[in-house]
Amino acid sequence: MSLFQPEHVRPNGCLLRLRATAVVAAVVLVTTAAGAFAQDDDARLSNWTKVESAAETRNYKESMRGGGAFDAAARGFLEEIALPQLGLEANRTTIERVRKRLREYLLADITNEKAAEEAGKTCLSFMESLAGKEDADAVVRVNAMLLIGELQSVDRKPWQPAAAVLARAAANAESPKAVRIAACVGLARHVEAIKGVVEEQQRMAAVAVPAIVAILKEDPQDATLSSAAVENDWMASRCLTMLPSLGPLAPATAAEVVKILGENKRSINVRVRAAAALAAVADPDSKVDKAAVMKSIGAVAVLALERDVAAADKLILDRQYGGGTGQAPPGMMPPGMMPPGMMPPGMMPPGMGGDPSGQPAVEQMIPREVCRRAAWRLAVLADAILTDDSKRGIAVLGGEAAPAAVELAQKLRRAAMELDATPEELTLRQALAGLKPPAPAAAAAEGAPAAAVQ
Repeated sequence: MSLFQPEHVRPNGCLLRLRATAVVAAVVLVTTAAGAFAQDDDARLSNWTKVESAAETRNYKESMRGGGAFDAAARGFLEEIALPQLGLEANRTTIERVRKRLREYLLADITNEKAAEEAGKTCLSFMESLAGKEDADAVVRVNAMLLIGELQSVDRKPWQPAAAVLARAAANAESPKAVRIAACVGLARHVEAIKGVVEEQQRMAAVAVPAIVAILKEDPQDATLSSAAVENDWMASRCLTMLPSLGPLAPATAAEVVKILGENKRSINVRVRAAAALAAVADPDSKVDKAAVMKSIGAVAVLALERDVAAADKLILDRQYGGGTGQAPPGMMPPGMMPPGMMPPGMMPPGMGGDPSGQPAVEQMIPREVCRRAAWRLAVLADAILTDDSKRGIAVLGGEAAPAAVELAQKLRRAAMELDATPEELTLRQALAGLKPPAPAAAAAEGAPAAAVQ
């Protein structure tokens, strides 16, 4: 505006400019304040410790404890404030505690049964989505699945609607193994809860057995220490331990268990558990071939001991021919010396085994822990064939146990008891010698010269 304008015009123009400036300043002030409040709110709810003490949490807790309905405000609090805490980087180091507190602090004290059901559904849906989120950290996905398995009803039992989600996740071959294992843990908790409750078995079997069979059918991979093989064996073992709580085995399920029992790619422990599962819940309607199964059980028992002995013998050979120098590793035999179990009677050198002079015994090549594991395996396999009271086991399916089955069960049980009482290398080698079938006559003897065979 020109300074040479008439005097009556200038005040009105100044007034307009002052008003415009005031409006702009007010807008800036409101915008800045809103941003500051938003930032403050974000900081106020930036980790679980702050959320647990927030006013929103107190309001939610008071409403749920007082029998309030699970309304839009309660749902919004869980979905937008509380449940996302499991995935926040700020809570990563305490994620297990956060998972526990989400269930105990926010879901456990809801007195309105309908509200508890709705809160459980909200948590289930959120965590299922988080566990399936491919770009989320593995630890977040695993803990989300674990939380699903830990959801409880108002009577503190596993929450039934979660079972189907867990079974589906466990059987999903496209998911990471860690997430599937977490789902198996939760599913096993549901199965364990109905153990002995006959009326619940059918309901749970309908949910769990298809998932179990799908897992048992998966390629076991080579029985090595690769992570994939270990994970597959863990899931198979967990599934096999669930089966006895789910009622009699259908023929198709029994066939998968029998297959695992004879599968060399599987670890010994998985095959032992397969035998135990068959013995626990197979019945005449399961169509199990008793003779074939008992033969497989005997073969597993021998193979287990052979592998323990082979591992010890390899250590001895590595020491003798590996070119090592200095002190022998703990438990290693001196060069050129046979293992105690391979020495003829009366040739035990001083200071070894049962030396009457009381000299310290040489440390075992087969550790006591391995011997005790072998004892457990043999005892389980013995019971799978026929229990000590002759009332249960594969041998009595659909009739009396054959004498050969009774004899094999007794041999396995006796070897197990001896190993448990004396968990030493010599005992294990003796158990193998007693259980291993006699070698067939040498074929070369049939064509040997008469002078040599007399």
